[in-house]
Amino acid sequence: MLLKSRRAKVSQRGVYLQDKILQETVFQPGSHYRYVIDQNSKKVIILSSENNTDNTVSKRQLKESVKPVIDIRDKEALEAFNGCDYLQVEIFGEHVVVQGYVASKASALDKSAQTPKKGSKHKIAYISDFIAVKKTSEIVMSRKTLQKAAGLLGYEQMEFDLFFGENVASESNSFLQPALHNLEIPLHVASLFSGAGVMDLGFLEAGFDVVFALELNRDAVETYRYNIGNHIMHGDITKIDKSKIIKAPVMIGGSPCQGFTNANRNTNFLDNPNNLLVKHYIEAIKANENCKIFFLENVPRILTAGNGQFKDEIYSALSDFEITSGVISAADMGSPQLRDRALFIGSKIGKIELPTPIFESSTYRTVRDAFTGLRDDIPNQLDVSKAKSESLERMNYVPPGGNVFDIPEEIRPRGQQSNMYKRLEWDKPSITIVNPRKSCILHPDKNRILSVRECARLFDVRDNFEFKGGLSSMQQQIANAVPVRLVRSVAEVIKSVIHRFNESLRSYQGLQLV
Repeated sequence: MLLKSRRAKVSQRGVYLQDKILQETVFQPGSHYRYVIDQNSKKVIILSSENNTDNTVSKRQLKESVKPVIDIRDKEALEAFNGCDYLQVEIFGEHVVVQGYVASKASALDKSAQTPKKGSKHKIAYISDFIAVKKTSEIVMSRKTLQKAAGLLGYEQMEFDLFFGENVASESNSFLQPALHNLEIPLHVASLFSGAGVMDLGFLEAGFDVVFALELNRDAVETYRYNIGNHIMHGDITKIDKSKIIKAPVMIGGSPCQGFTNANRNTNFLDNPNNLLVKHYIEAIKANENCKIFFLENVPRILTAGNGQFKDEIYSALSDFEITSGVISAADMGSPQLRDRALFIGSKIGKIELPTPIFESSTYRTVRDAFTGLRDDIPNQLDVSKAKSESLERMNYVPPGGNVFDIPEEIRPRGQQSNMYKRLEWDKPSITIVNPRKSCILHPDKNRILSVRECARLFDVRDNFEFKGGLSSMQQQIANAVPVRLVRSVAEVIKSVIHRFNESLRSYQGLQLV
C-alpha cells in the first residue's frame, strides 16, 4: 500500500536517508546492508545483510532518540541517477522506492510552470505536470522484516534530508514488482508457543535470528528471557492482535491440540475447541504477508486423525504454501530420546523435504551418552522431586527398562500405564520424556525421578541454559519441549532452501553485489 509520494533533488553527494521509523525495520544502527546494481535497468536495490563486512547503518543522535542513517556515496551506485532531472520517492508499507526521472519540455521542472501557493513556502506540483516525464532509474529499500513486536509502519511522517515538495498521488506501483523478486530472505524467525525456548535453540544453533517470540506461561517466559533474549512477549495468542506479531519470513511453533475424536465430514477438526490453538497458529501465518516458510510441530496423531482429515484441513487452510509433512524420531537425528513428532514444513519458495535421518537404531545416542559429565554444580541438576516413602518402596522393585507392572500389585499405584515408574536404561535411548514427576520417570540406577537437568540433557539442551520458576513449573517446561537436534535438523533444511533462493537472486540477470 502506498503511504506517501514525494519529490527529491538529485544530489552529487549521494543518497542520505535518516528516519526514526527505520527503527522498526531491519535497518538498525550497527546492522549491515548491501546493495545490488543492475546496470541494464539502472536499478539499485538495498538489502539487509548478516555479513559484518558489508556496509553499516550509522546513526544520528537526537535529544531523546536515535535515528538510523543509510548513507550511500558509492560512485557506481550514483551512476544509476546519471541524466536524471529529479527524483521521486514513493513510500510503501514495506518498501521505499526512489526513482529517477527525466523531464521533457514544459514539464514540472520548468520553474515557470510551478506556481507558489499564496502564503506557502512550498511549490505545488500538479498532476498534469507529470504527464511528460520519464522514469530512468530507481532505488528500492527492503523493509520486509520488522524488529519490534508492534511491527506496524502506520502513517507516521517519514523524513529524508534530500526531499521537498508536496505529496503526489501515484496510480500504480506495478513497476515495483520486478524489484520485489530481488529481495533476499533474511534468516529471521517469529516463534509462537515458544515455551522456555528449547525449540528456538534449534534455529539459533542453525544460524537463524529469532526476532519475536510469544508464550503464555510466565515462568517459561522468564526462562526464555534469561537464556535467549527480551524479544519474547508474554501473551495469549487467542487474544492478541496478530498484526502485532513481527512479520518475519519464517514462522515456527508447536501449537498444542487435543481434539482427535468426534470428527466427520460435517465436523472440522480445526473447529474443535480443543484445537483452538492450532487454528490461531494458522491465522497468525495467514496474517503475515511476509511469511515464506512455516514449521509446525505436533504429536504424530495429528497426521492420522479422522483418516487424515485433520492433516487435510491444515493443508487446505494454508493452500498457498507447498507443504511437506511426516513423522520423525528425535533419536534418528542424534537426540538420546525416542520421541516421535509430526512435522509440517510449508514453503512459498520451493518444496522443502523433511530432514533425512542421520542415525540408525544401532548407533542411537544413549542415556549414558547424555548423562556423561553430570555434576551437582551444573544448573538444575539438584532440581528434583523427593520421593515419599511409599514411592521409594515401589521404586525398589523396578529394574532397568521396567515399569509400574514390576511393582507388586498390593502396593502398585492406581491409574497404571506402561510409562509410569519407567526406569531408564544406561545403554539405550530414553523413552519419550513427559513430566518426570507426574509419570515418575526413574533414573537408571538411583531410586529417584530424573532431575530437571537430566531431562534437559535428554533434550540436547546445553548446560548453561538455566530453567526458572518453581520445581513443578520447570519440570513441565522441559516436558513441553522438542529435542534441539530434531529442530536443528529442520532448521538446516529450511536454511539450505533459503540460501539456494538467495543465491538464485544474486545471479539473476548478472546483478553485481557491492
